[in-house]
Amino acid sequence: MSATDDASAWPTIDVSGWAPTKRSLHRYSQMLGKLRVALSPPQPNWMHTALALDARGFTTGAMPCHDTSVEGMLDVFSSELIVRHSTGDERRIALVPARTVAEVYAALQDALVALGIDCAISPIPQEVPDTTPLSDDTHAAYDPVAVQRWFRVATASANVFDRWRSRFFGRSGIPLWWGAFDLAVILFNGRHVPAPTDRGYLFRYDLDAELMNCGLYFGDEKTAPFFYGYVYPQPEGAEAAAMPTGVTWSATLEEWMLPYERVRTSAAPAAMISGLLDALYELCVTRGGWDRAALSYVAPPSAAALD
Repeated sequence: MSATDDASAWPTIDVSGWAPTKRSLHRYSQMLGKLRVALSPPQPNWMHTALALDARGFTTGAMPCHDTSVEGMLDVFSSELIVRHSTGDERRIALVPARTVAEVYAALQDALVALGIDCAISPIPQEVPDTTPLSDDTHAAYDPVAVQRWFRVATASANVFDRWRSRFFGRSGIPLWWGAFDLAVILFNGRHVPAPTDRGYLFRYDLDAELMNCGLYFGDEKTAPFFYGYVYPQPEGAEAAAMPTGVTWSATLEEWMLPYERVRTSAAPAAMISGLLDALYELCVTRGGWDRAALSYVAPPSAAALD
């Protein structure tokens, strides 16, 4: 990897090289995600459980706690897990030198007690093969440079998602899902569908609305990072829909896939991602029966145009 590539907005994501750090980062996101579940009022499709990117990492956002609010965040630049209370009090948990997951989990529990936040956080990780309780996890790895490289990719991708969804009138979001640790943009057209009965508890309440989902999975030891996309319910003939060059259909996942490496090495990464989003939305309209006109948003004139 060259110094120029490492400093770019679309650097290489060397999964094999940073896998130990990614595992720790994923577990820390699970801690914040479980805090979000414990304190946030329910929203459709589990949107109340998602984390969000901010300018320094990712956050739960403000969550109600009696008559006050609480925020948990991971700062990729100071390498800290931070819990802030609307009283002005906060607790900071250093992640370097690298500590075990169990030590960070215990420190988070202590921080919540010190701030007077009474909530139970399950120590069992979700949507991961290794379900070693966070309280017993002796894994210890944290490379700040690798985490900041991940953050540049996540931020650049979220910016593309945010600009693209600005023309959509319906409900949408850009969640950082802490279960599989992927970043997505989700559009909902407002129509309900019967919840599937052959899925677990999470998916039963996640898939009870018509939606379009496109995101970036950051990869693992066996799988290179890729952008993915699907429409639910899956329109008939979706796998045969026209897609941009480089986008392929995965019969196993039942979704479209675009390798991150192909995006980052292209002349216009943002345009390539937007092309995938455009094609997925066209699938929503032409095969999924979405009302393009009703779901289109025209932004008001800028403040400068009003002068």
